[in-house]
Amino acid sequence: MKLFRKQQLNKGQRHYAILKIGACHRIISAMLILMLLLTGCGAKQETATTQSTTEEEDESLLDDDGFRTIRDYIVTVQDNVTVRREPAENSEVYVTLDKGVELKRTGVGDQWTRVLINGTPLYVRSQYVEETDIKWATETDTKQVNRVIYIDPARQITENRETEPVSPDIETPEFMSNGQYATATTAAEKAGMKPKMTTGAIGVSTGNFEYEVTLAVANYLNAELVKRGYTVYLSRTSSSVDISNAKRAEMANAASADVFIKLEAPQANDPSASGILGFIATSANSHTGMLYQNNYELCYDILKTTCEDTGASRMGIYETDNLTSLNYCDMPATVISMGFLSNESDDEALASEEYRKKLAIGIAKGIDLYFENIEKNP
Repeated sequence: MKLFRKQQLNKGQRHYAILKIGACHRIISAMLILMLLLTGCGAKQETATTQSTTEEEDESLLDDDGFRTIRDYIVTVQDNVTVRREPAENSEVYVTLDKGVELKRTGVGDQWTRVLINGTPLYVRSQYVEETDIKWATETDTKQVNRVIYIDPARQITENRETEPVSPDIETPEFMSNGQYATATTAAEKAGMKPKMTTGAIGVSTGNFEYEVTLAVANYLNAELVKRGYTVYLSRTSSSVDISNAKRAEMANAASADVFIKLEAPQANDPSASGILGFIATSANSHTGMLYQNNYELCYDILKTTCEDTGASRMGIYETDNLTSLNYCDMPATVISMGFLSNESDDEALASEEYRKKLAIGIAKGIDLYFENIEKNP
């Protein structure tokens, strides 16, 4: 009996010990769970705080336009990429670019990327560009390549029969008795006055207007020159303007342009006339005579490369002091007749997007060649 009771007692003690150990385990487990929960809450709180701080830091990086500042290069990933003056689909289009055009990126916003073209902040949809490994140009690099090209797409929708001096060296005549300037049909024309803007040509086959053709090529040329590192100004980006020939040259002077290039597509009295023709002022020109050699080389180089790229006939260089635009320029200047809308073959070629691009590339090559030559022989 004693042995049994002792065994029972031992068994009870063992049972009590097991219960005591189990209770301790439960207490420890509860403490561990509580510690984990507390730690977890702390981690979540820390994460939330970190995220809030990051958002505040991101907002602090945004400029006044709401863009995060970046300084690098991007490239267009498709053709017909529109670059706009504001980050909105209804904003004015500055230029339309082909695939592969490299741009300086200065900021990224909501669906829009800010780029710098000709010193002007512009905007393109982020989905149409991607990053490149090109290094951001230094100030020294920019000074080395940053030539200023002024492009004047000839004509506009409306003509302006008011007259202006064909040269800045000619004094402006007084008003006529009716309060208007004399028109080119009066004796004022003999006194060195010409209409501010005459009607452009119309395609004999396509019916295209000269002001449409010249602006289309100018836009392609603008994109090509920007791609090559030039700063480019256009006398107009719309055909609904009223800017005289003299004013366009004066705008180029104000922009401190290195060269002035006017693009035209006129009509000729002879419908068989076909090819690319250049115009420059004469060496005797009272205002631009000292620029004659540079004018000639600029025109020659552009004709050479453009005719090579397009296969068009090279019609040579015509010297005249009767073109208002050339007479007002303070820098080397030329007029390039890209073809004649009075010629069926030229007209149809100028209607082709492919041919327009060839013209733009050819003219850009000629500009490159001109600067290469004057740097070798200053």
